Amino acid sequence: MKEKPTYTIIGEDTVIQGAIKVKGSIMISGIVNGNIVAGDTVRISPGGKVEGNVKSKEVYLNGEITQGINAKQKAKLGAQSVLTGDLISRKLIVEEGAKLIGKCEVDEQSNSNIGKNKIEK
Repeated sequence: MKEKPTYTIIGEDTVIQGAIKVKGSIMISGIVNGNIVAGDTVRISPGGKVEGNVKSKEVYLNGEITQGINAKQKAKLGAQSVLTGDLISRKLIVEEGAKLIGKCEVDEQSNSNIGKNKIEK
């Protein structure tokens, strides 16, 4: 039997001090002061903030990240997003109004070597 993916939610009144690692997906509406590693998807809602690096299969940003993103498949910067740091992904979608202060590496063919030794913390 196939396991159902797990979904972790960090509420808007929550502040986490330290790194987070989840097998499934995570949605952040609060504040995380540390790196996040997720096996599936990371969603950061408007008002949500991560002071650290985010590494996962897909990242959907509508809040703020202050270090960097490493998305194995896709990163989407929503209209309210603010990314202050580098972004590495296979595919990138940027909505009007998104703010990116940093470098961007996008390679649709393969990301096996993209960002090697970058944003690995």
